[in-house]
Amino acid sequence: MAVDDDAGRLRLRIFAFIALILFGALFTRLWYLQGIEAEVFQDQAEALVLREVFEEAPRGRILDRNGRVLVDNKVVDVVTLDKAVLEDLGPDERDDLYLRLATAISRSGRLTKLRSIERELNSAEYGPFDVVPIAVDVDPSLLIYLGERPDQFPGVDVVSRTVRTYPFGTLGAHLLGYVGAINLEELKIENSRIDAAESGAKTYQLSDEIGKTGVERTFESALRGVPGVRYLEVNNVGEVVRERSEFSQPPTPGNDLYLTIDIDLQAEAEAQLAASLASVRNPTGIPGEDNILAPAGSVVATDPMTGELLAMASFPTFDPAEFVNGISFAQFEILNDPANYQPILNRAIQENYALGSTFKSFVALAALEKGYLGPESRIVEARDGRIEDTFNYTLPQCRTDFEAADTCEFTSPGVNPGSRTFNLVEAITISSDVFFYKLGAEGFFEEPRGPEGDESIQTMARRFGFGSATAIQVPFEKAGVVPDRAYLDEGFEAGRFIKNGDQWFAGDTVLLSIGQGELLATPMQLANGYASIANGGELFQINTALRIVSHDGESDVEFGPRSLGAIDVDPAHLAEVERGLLGVPVSGTASGVFAGFPLVSWPVAGKTGTAQVDNIADTSLFAAYGPVLPDRDPEVVIVAILEESGFGGAAAAPVVRSLLEMIATDTLPTARTVDQSEAELAQAVAPIDDAEGSE
Repeated sequence: MAVDDDAGRLRLRIFAFIALILFGALFTRLWYLQGIEAEVFQDQAEALVLREVFEEAPRGRILDRNGRVLVDNKVVDVVTLDKAVLEDLGPDERDDLYLRLATAISRSGRLTKLRSIERELNSAEYGPFDVVPIAVDVDPSLLIYLGERPDQFPGVDVVSRTVRTYPFGTLGAHLLGYVGAINLEELKIENSRIDAAESGAKTYQLSDEIGKTGVERTFESALRGVPGVRYLEVNNVGEVVRERSEFSQPPTPGNDLYLTIDIDLQAEAEAQLAASLASVRNPTGIPGEDNILAPAGSVVATDPMTGELLAMASFPTFDPAEFVNGISFAQFEILNDPANYQPILNRAIQENYALGSTFKSFVALAALEKGYLGPESRIVEARDGRIEDTFNYTLPQCRTDFEAADTCEFTSPGVNPGSRTFNLVEAITISSDVFFYKLGAEGFFEEPRGPEGDESIQTMARRFGFGSATAIQVPFEKAGVVPDRAYLDEGFEAGRFIKNGDQWFAGDTVLLSIGQGELLATPMQLANGYASIANGGELFQINTALRIVSHDGESDVEFGPRSLGAIDVDPAHLAEVERGLLGVPVSGTASGVFAGFPLVSWPVAGKTGTAQVDNIADTSLFAAYGPVLPDRDPEVVIVAILEESGFGGAAAAPVVRSLLEMIATDTLPTARTVDQSEAELAQAVAPIDDAEGSE
């Protein structure tokens, strides 16, 4: 019994000794960790920082007024290179990697040079931890090739991202605009503009894209989504320790933008414009016999009752898809080259034109307001409301020392030689220049002047929006020029004119009376001016946006008309001018063009214009609206301006006539997407099946 007790006590002593050793080791380790290595672990913990890595969100779609998608997104494969991995490679290793990568990408079908890879990696857009895109929209097979060779391509990955696509190709390019990489100036402006209350939800990084032109730029804040964010733990030497996925947030797509345009009308406006210019350049259709330049032009269509843009064409045009993967400097220079007629220039709002006889409508309103065609008129002939047109007109103010105008003699090319009298309605219909010469020289110029002189024409023009931007929701719009004495005086001071003293002479008023001289306006301004005549005297700012819809469809922001109010003009005077415009397609300068048009059921008011420009051929203009009915509002105003294309009735009027007839008869063709057009072409050239051919 005593033996068993001794054995038990021995075992207890052994267990106690082992336990003592274990606890001693544990306490020693704790003392070591908390004492000796505490500072080391603290330094390591402090060295770990969370770094935000942003993922750009898909942009919102852009659609026409009927919900047809004009700009969409697609997912593409992008070859990227992690700059952090490159830090562990020597110079020779990096050069070998760049060469292997350039070769692999080029063999897959996307030509890539070693220098372009180096340029991207050295760009100031990217930081030391960024993953840099090297090639966009590569062949999917490249993913397999690179994935099988990770040792040959360290830091290289193929990821997915969204890029802009254009289902209708180049249609509406100037209105839609394009996106590109944000630059330093844009980055500063955009990030400073974002309110702090948004917590930086839509802040930009240098690698992000931003709208550069068109509605892509105007509605950037709506189209841009909320970037996603990943949080990486990075140590003090820049190595990624782990990803903190619990804090990460996925990107939120941008909002959809519905435009006011009808893509069907847009397609026809562009097609008719291009076809008319081509026809003017080569009327015989025989190659090599071009005798008129006719290089460019624009067509604008608006709703006169709301100020909504329905179509906006500018020729030559460009392909916004060229900017998706980044456009080269050489390509961009071509698009901006004046010798190439600047395809990227939006002529509807960025090009100023002399208006020619299309401006006579507004001169007529000013003359009616001043009473120059009534019994109290200072023009003797006009006291009965009629003025004689003898084809030639000599300024009564001319003197032997007259130096203000190039000539004292003015002719009226729109009327055959001889003598004929016109009232205002007839003068508008037949476009009598002499009628308006006399209004200018013997009416407006002879008006008693105040300190700035009489400027009744200019005052009326400004009421209808000339000389001011239309506030269309597209950037870079020009305001045009309504010349007056102050404008010419400023021009002399700036060295643009050589005359000294009083800059404004009778010849200047005469030229202004027929829309010539220093008067300049954009096609959009001319369309808006005629819209105000059409709707009875209300001036609108032009809208391009119909509504914005959130990506989840739960919120909807509508854009209503932006009226500037009623124009100070007598409705009776508007009605008299409109009577003259209604005669233009019936018996006036556009009667031949409108032969066969349903003018009885769908009356059209219009005005031709032929603007003379120094050293180049005449500019062809036509402005029209319809239908003009007592119980129905006009639906559309259309303006066409074709550069160096001759008389307004010969080039511009046919374009407007074609579009108006399609609208009047509801025969506007449905615009085809690029895919639909390619499918139809493939079907048209497909070989006939043997079985079908044997029948």
